[in-house]
Amino acid sequence: MKHLLKLFSFILLVMIIVACSDDSRYLIRADVQIVNEDESLEEEEMILDIITLDSIKSIMHEVDWEQESDEEMVRKEDVLITLFYKEDEDSPEQLFLYRIWFHEDQSVTIISNNEEEGYGTLDEEYGIKLKNILTNG
Repeated sequence: MKHLLKLFSFILLVMIIVACSDDSRYLIRADVQIVNEDESLEEEEMILDIITLDSIKSIMHEVDWEQESDEEMVRKEDVLITLFYKEDEDSPEQLFLYRIWFHEDQSVTIISNNEEEGYGTLDEEYGIKLKNILTNG
């Protein structure tokens, strides 16, 4: 009886985790380029660390997206990041490019080439986290 209860609990936990997962894609890589003051690009850094990728993915879920916006920024972006997603072993990678601006108030503006996203913003809390991850500091 105890084994049956443990098995039922385990199955229920797995079902809850799967049900709460709103994205079946796996973030497998991130390529980051910092844009210098003279608008040149620094050497591209490739992020493959699972923990860092998971942090980036969870922060990107906090972006407040506006799909119908045609926002343009006055200045050049601070960071370019390409996120590589994969749904399963047999599917090809999906690449999404994000142009990111960091503001003095620590908020962030993001423009995505993913038609489901478009123009987005992050508040100060998540903006600081994203900036620290992408700029190593």
